Amino acid sequence: MAIKKNQYVVFGLGRFGVSLTKALYDYGAEVLAIDSDEDKVNEISQYCTHSVCADATDEHNLERLGINNMDVAIVCIASNIESSIFITLLCKRMGIPKVIAKASDERHKLVLEKIGADTVIIPEEDMGERLASMLAKPNVVEIMTLAESFRMIEIRTPKRWQDKTLIELDLRNTEHVNIVVIKRGDEIITSPAGDCKLLADDLIVIAGAIADVQKLSNKATGKAVADI
Repeated sequence: MAIKKNQYVVFGLGRFGVSLTKALYDYGAEVLAIDSDEDKVNEISQYCTHSVCADATDEHNLERLGINNMDVAIVCIASNIESSIFITLLCKRMGIPKVIAKASDERHKLVLEKIGADTVIIPEEDMGERLASMLAKPNVVEIMTLAESFRMIEIRTPKRWQDKTLIELDLRNTEHVNIVVIKRGDEIITSPAGDCKLLADDLIVIAGAIADVQKLSNKATGKAVADI
């Protein structure tokens, strides 16, 4: 009997939404990407199961797309607060088991939590908090578990990865994980290109299947962390 794949819907194809869509799809998830910008929808089409140009604030559109059958919804439209709130509310009302939303600030986050979002993230703020946690409790910080089979963690660049490009490391094949974001000082690099070189003090957000991420996490918390 085949194991049912988790089904995700990603609303909003900014840099965060695109990175997340690609990472989920790379690890075998079924991903529906939705945006009102047709060019963005066309660009992501090869990196997801389905991509649709639609107004996601229209409940009839969501019903037509079968959003109620999704396991997880991720609302990445932080710049348009009204749309973000309304789409989150619609997803909860349609019975999606887990709704994750991106907020632009604390007030936006508070509203999203009040209307029932299961997880709310503010990327810049959360990155700062994780940096503090990383300094106090080195090596690994778990960011979120999107479903039973997919997890995101943050680690400092392992010694063996330092000064190498992503192409050289080929982490999708060697570790079966994908680098989604790199935090380098005050700079945040999303969807890093293959020629991006990892530096010693980089903080790296890694996504992948839980089993693969756990293996990497175990290495990073072991005694030989510097030699991963």
